[in-house]
Amino acid sequence: MLIRNFRSEAKWSQERLAEKLQVAGWDIDQSTVARIESGKRTLLDYELQFFLDAFEKDWADVVRDGVKPRICPEPQGVRRNLYGEMIRACRIRRGWSQETLAAKIQLAGWDIDRVLVTLIELGRRPLLDYELKYFLNVFGKDWKGIFGK
Repeated sequence: MLIRNFRSEAKWSQERLAEKLQVAGWDIDQSTVARIESGKRTLLDYELQFFLDAFEKDWADVVRDGVKPRICPEPQGVRRNLYGEMIRACRIRRGWSQETLAAKIQLAGWDIDRVLVTLIELGRRPLLDYELKYFLNVFGKDWKGIFGK
């Protein structure tokens, strides 16, 4: 109920909220937002922090009876994709900025921006297989270059 109230207050659709959370580094979609809002999916405390950041709220906005929930941070140094470093290296070898790479991928059909490129390169955002294909196409590579012959 809390998330739905914050979302309604911001006048965002579930899809828009999911997009904001994706840019922040959480691989989430509209259906997951719907399940969280309906109580069909448990919201972990570190996930709540993503929502609070998106809505520009803090724990004081969710504290009840003066008890602040304990935050369980994600493990440090955990990469959410295996290809971010490779993507960064390919981009730098070509002398492209992150904005240039994002523009080339947009022309190929995926609506991506510089922030998302940054998160992927840093390993802070998962990279789905169909998304990797956009990078490979823009770099002129194929799956063999990743998996061998």
